[in-house]
Amino acid sequence: MNKRYATVISAYAPVQEISDEQRKALRQNFKPLAARRLTSLPLLIGELTKNTAPEPADEWLFASEFGGAVSLDKYLGSFPNPSPLHFQNSIHPGPLDLINVIRRLPARQLTPMIGGENLLGNALLAALISPADTVHLVIGEEYSAWASEQSLGSDFTFGAYLKLSQKAEHAMAELVHEPEGNAPTVSTQETAELLAHQKPLTTGLPSGGAIRLQWR
Repeated sequence: MNKRYATVISAYAPVQEISDEQRKALRQNFKPLAARRLTSLPLLIGELTKNTAPEPADEWLFASEFGGAVSLDKYLGSFPNPSPLHFQNSIHPGPLDLINVIRRLPARQLTPMIGGENLLGNALLAALISPADTVHLVIGEEYSAWASEQSLGSDFTFGAYLKLSQKAEHAMAELVHEPEGNAPTVSTQETAELLAHQKPLTTGLPSGGAIRLQWR
């Protein structure tokens, strides 16, 4: 049985649009010039990960179905004068990578994960089997009308972050792999809702078994 301990958990429940007041508050995590460059998801990631205290040897996992699709939309809309910034941020892990670059946080490994129905289970399993002592798991999506209408982006903006350690000290929750377990699949959107309200979650794995997060 594989187990890790969540020492930091933060989440932002799904909404379609972040209000102007919320966006202004989220921008306070950054210098004004950097804040103006950030779309909704990196702004959320900046808030959710502000208490991470990462080390260079840690692993980062970024799990998202659509990743930097909003920046891709903005990049395509910038022609005939294409924006290098939006092009850079349109890569799949761009929303997380941009925050770590702004904060000058080196990382030995950043693993982007993409998927739909089984994304959460695969991301949690990857965190459990990682050789790193500490894994930072970030999940999230951001809404834009064009991307959503074209089925190229999420219908909601949300995010969640878990700092997962091999040590039980200061643990908020336990993450456990149950090879004989059985459970329905939980989406990343549902996960953000559950974690935002400090509720337990159990998700099934496509290869069999389940992963359970239980708050302490």
